[in-house]
Amino acid sequence: MNNVSGKSILFFSPKFFNYEKEIKLAMEKLGATVVWADDRPSNSFTAKVLIRLNKNILKKMIQRYYDRVIGSFKGKQFDYVLFISPESLNRGILKKMKDEFKSSKFILYMWDSFENKQSVELLDLFDSVLTFDSNDAKNYNIKLRPLFYIDTYKEKKSTKPLYDLLFIGTAHSDRYDFVQHKIKPFFDGMNIKLYFFLSSRRLFWLKKLFDKDFRSIQFKDISFKPLSHLDNFDFINKSKIILDINHPRQVGLTMRTIETLGAQRKLITTNANVINYDFYNEDNILVIDRKKPRIDRSFMARPFKPSIDVVLTKYSIWGWIFDVFNVS
Repeated sequence: MNNVSGKSILFFSPKFFNYEKEIKLAMEKLGATVVWADDRPSNSFTAKVLIRLNKNILKKMIQRYYDRVIGSFKGKQFDYVLFISPESLNRGILKKMKDEFKSSKFILYMWDSFENKQSVELLDLFDSVLTFDSNDAKNYNIKLRPLFYIDTYKEKKSTKPLYDLLFIGTAHSDRYDFVQHKIKPFFDGMNIKLYFFLSSRRLFWLKKLFDKDFRSIQFKDISFKPLSHLDNFDFINKSKIILDINHPRQVGLTMRTIETLGAQRKLITTNANVINYDFYNEDNILVIDRKKPRIDRSFMARPFKPSIDVVLTKYSIWGWIFDVFNVS
């Protein structure tokens, strides 16, 4: 089996709520030497939109960016080259990188579904591929590895819960209307904390114009500042139940689901796939229908049943690294 201790790792990913920093730090704590590089040539609003619409629009810009990155490591060899959910990468760039880093093992981890990312064309060029999406794992015959929680979420503080229900998430698809009109009535008279996030005001107004699901959303209900992991955990720690609303086209368990497990809090989720995982417990997790949700007060009243240590370790960032790098 492989081990990351003493290994050199070239790590590519988009910036995503500082998770790239947490992953890099965890690998370094395990003894690896890690260099991180952004998968995207730019994090401007325009570049992000164009890459997601069709990355070929920025093909020359992407090529120049990767040429600079590869050139900056010319003559250096890495034990591993790790990509997480690449958005800019194409076959030509990946082949060039493999020619440059001939002795490296190339690993791909997807924390988005292939339906939302243009990465299927790259699969045969990687030595190892893992995904958080059980459908993709089955359809493409690749390893299923759910997401993780960082250590912040297990550092429990003794505090009396302030909120009966907490929702934190990006404002996309039907989430806003679902919470406001289908979930809140079940918590009438109870304390609810909602934090709908968008990355920019410009994106809000564009969605207002072109996305029918956004027509009813009020500007005052949207936050444009991402929560730090400490602030995010503070809200979770002060809440009895966390609400998770997965993307309608996605069956992989969200980061919020795994963070809730790490924090040992109750979960209400629209993702029925959660019942297939080893940490599922009907006393702790309630699956609701997206069209006609029903939340029984008996679920709220039942005491939480703590998860066993082996399960908590498995879904920690350390368990994730062990699986990604095939560490035993």
